[in-house]
Amino acid sequence: MSYAEVVAKGGPQDPEEAYVFLVPTSYFIRCERSICFPAAPPVPEIVPSDSSVASLVDVDSGVSVVSSDFPNQPVKTYTQAERLELEAAVEAEENAAREAAAKKKKGGKSESDLVVWLKDPVHSGGAIVSTVLVVGLGVVGWRKYKLGQFSWSTAGIGAGILAGVSLVEYFVGKSVSLPYL
Repeated sequence: MSYAEVVAKGGPQDPEEAYVFLVPTSYFIRCERSICFPAAPPVPEIVPSDSSVASLVDVDSGVSVVSSDFPNQPVKTYTQAERLELEAAVEAEENAAREAAAKKKKGGKSESDLVVWLKDPVHSGGAIVSTVLVVGLGVVGWRKYKLGQFSWSTAGIGAGILAGVSLVEYFVGKSVSLPYL
């Protein structure tokens, strides 16, 4: 039976006529020429009525609107006072945490890291030795170059001296380190 025939007939379909051919399901019903599936039951209609709204629970029918200045009204009960104290404590904790985070982000130190690093005698001594060594090797290398005696072996000896002193500085600085660094 086609859809047009059902519509022309009018009224609801009989249960044996209500079949859909393409809906997958495990429940099969044999039709005349093919396998048919039962159609879904009709959806019940919901008709709104005022009685359904009246069944809602209302705390107090006299309360309709709360004024917008409610938080600014004077405290009248113990629980309101507790709530205000709790909110003030939470706000103070949040402000303290915010200030600590800002101080930590800023560094929180009055001196820069370089000044603190140079106050350590191991590091400041190593910096002075490295500077004197580099300047001294540069002057010796420049003199050798001007005399025409500069070669790859001279450069290698200078690089070896620089590497040896750097390693000594590294291990001395590693073993004698101040706790605040």
